[in-house]
Amino acid sequence: MPEAERSRSTAPQAASKAADPRPLEAAVPVPMTEAPKTVALIHNLGDPGEEEGAAECEVVDIADGVQEILERAGRRVVRRALSPPLSAAAAVLEALPAGTPVFNLFEGFPGDPASEVQVALLLRSLGLRPTGCPPLSLHLGLHKDEAKRILREAGLLVVGGGLCRSCADAGAFLPSAFPLFLKPAASDASHGIDAGNLVRDAGALQKRLREMLDRFPGGVLVEPFLPGREFNCSAVEVSGDWVALPPSLVDYSGLDPELPPVLTFEAKWATESEVFVKTPTVCPAPVEARVVEAVRSATRRAVAALRCRGYARADFREDSEGRLHLLEVNPNPGLAADAGMAKQARAMGWTYDALVLAILEAAEGGDPWTC
Repeated sequence: MPEAERSRSTAPQAASKAADPRPLEAAVPVPMTEAPKTVALIHNLGDPGEEEGAAECEVVDIADGVQEILERAGRRVVRRALSPPLSAAAAVLEALPAGTPVFNLFEGFPGDPASEVQVALLLRSLGLRPTGCPPLSLHLGLHKDEAKRILREAGLLVVGGGLCRSCADAGAFLPSAFPLFLKPAASDASHGIDAGNLVRDAGALQKRLREMLDRFPGGVLVEPFLPGREFNCSAVEVSGDWVALPPSLVDYSGLDPELPPVLTFEAKWATESEVFVKTPTVCPAPVEARVVEAVRSATRRAVAALRCRGYARADFREDSEGRLHLLEVNPNPGLAADAGMAKQARAMGWTYDALVLAILEAAEGGDPWTC
């Protein structure tokens, strides 16, 4: 899925770090030394004319960078851009020999996020060896209410709230303390997130919910707004174990106090906007070591609970009492060289090349997808 946490600041010289269960030296992946082997690189093209299309269009640049890294590592790259309809994408994938490693950067056809899951199902059924998360994890990334249920059952402290499929459902939240925050239940990359999603009374809740349901008929999550610090943490599968990278802190201190401290779509993707500039991320997060370790530990548990593979990211926020709540898990977060996951990898001591090759190694050396 597209990256929801962009790199906009340099890492501090001194910051708290927490030890991962595996030594850093053992976790750092190294370039492959085996004979050259073909890797298929697949991605979507995006639609520059589509509203909020920036997240999907960026994938072409990411694919350029990944291709260069794979070729530097001695791999032969067969690159395929997938375009609708799904039958055409299926024909492209069916032409690949079974067992072919596939670096999967496909993020869905424009306006059709579910196609990301459909392509993953094709990859699995054709016996290919794709990178990243399997269909089930991608499905849960687009059905956040179901994902939250699974995460709670795994013993994680998850932000509360529930799903609204109609304005009538909002009545269940009216006894709740405002403010509340609304977000699409079946979308990613912060599509549909803006300052107006923070509502402070019943009237504003009904108005915003009606607007969002018109655009996102799959449903809207209504959650209590947590006013504390916000973190995100990426994890990479190395030799079958999850390695949680140093988390990032979202810095809202420079944001106009009239604006809510949330990462809107504009704050994540409109690189020339004031809100983008004034909501940087800091990595490693300059916070207490116990908080860093709590974030990394919860990240490992969360990605395992949703049966993620390869790489994923977890987002967190503290409540008014400083308790850490899991907001959501993002399978296949963006791999741009200047994005949050790459920055966290560098804070771990990895190069960008090493991160990309670790993701490929997890696909080639790990078990095939089963879910």
